[in-house]
Amino acid sequence: MFRYMDRFGFDAKPRLDYPSFQLAASGVYDGNKLLGPSDPIDIGRVAIGQERLRVTPLQMAEVAATVANNGELMEPRLWSRVIDPDGRETKLDPARQSRVMSEDTASELNTMMQSVVQEGTGTAGAVSGIDVAGKTGTAEISTGVNDAWFIGFAPASDPQIAISCIVEHTSGFGGPTCGPIFKAVAESILQGNSGG
Repeated sequence: MFRYMDRFGFDAKPRLDYPSFQLAASGVYDGNKLLGPSDPIDIGRVAIGQERLRVTPLQMAEVAATVANNGELMEPRLWSRVIDPDGRETKLDPARQSRVMSEDTASELNTMMQSVVQEGTGTAGAVSGIDVAGKTGTAEISTGVNDAWFIGFAPASDPQIAISCIVEHTSGFGGPTCGPIFKAVAESILQGNSGG
């Protein structure tokens, strides 16, 4: 589990050109200390997003994007181009960070994530006319209080976007709480790109 978390970029601050104090590493924590595989951790609970796992929405968007990108993790970018004051434009090419999983494994996950949206807990994230791959999550904070999650990408057959949604401290669950938010954002981006 820790080997794959490392492959996905957990336990390290994201590779963004931001001041260090504005970046946080996703991982398993005890207070402010990041824990590792030799620490006493209930890894089964970590695997389902519980225990002392803390993740950022950016990290989870990177997880979805990695599956969408056939198992390749790309360095995160918050912009795609830079325009100098004199109007010159520089496009930023994607930069590969690492291979997380094989293309076959990513393809199988893509299929499973499509099933989550077609007939599972993520049906509220479905977008009309577009195949969506998604995964819901509900992290229990305390009795009756959750962090609701939905991550996904679309179109599943030719991914263009990856989205991570969290609603913190809610009584709701991932699918019905975050699915509609994912859907609204995906529709806005994908239909806005097609002129519709």
